[in-house]
Amino acid sequence: MSAISRLLFALGWISPPVQDFCWGERPPVKPSERRSSPRHPASSNEAYIGWWVDEEFHSVAAQFRDISSGGALILTLEAPTSKHVWIGLVKPVETRWCPVRVVRVRETSVGLIEIGLAFEASCDSNLFKILIQRDHLV
Repeated sequence: MSAISRLLFALGWISPPVQDFCWGERPPVKPSERRSSPRHPASSNEAYIGWWVDEEFHSVAAQFRDISSGGALILTLEAPTSKHVWIGLVKPVETRWCPVRVVRVRETSVGLIEIGLAFEASCDSNLFKILIQRDHLV
């Protein structure tokens, strides 16, 4: 349908051609995802988050809730005192420490600390693969 025909149709002066209705209604527009990479729920795991306090490296137990190539969400008992921290997986397999940046800290209703993390570079591929797997041999 030409622009003129669409205008005349919108004004109610002409009826649209029959063939334009054969395609049906347009599908609804999906809301855009604000993240550049989709989040995946993390499989069962045990992790550690650590940061430097002066000359000493401090680490606490954590658990990944979800992960994407750009970031992750973890639960732990203690909030880090630094925005630049390290995260490493212990179970189901041990991985190397990855540098991450803290982007959000929130206390949950049950007293745990929920920490949103952004990877300094793309997520370590081994860590990502392990956390999105559903069947681990532990």
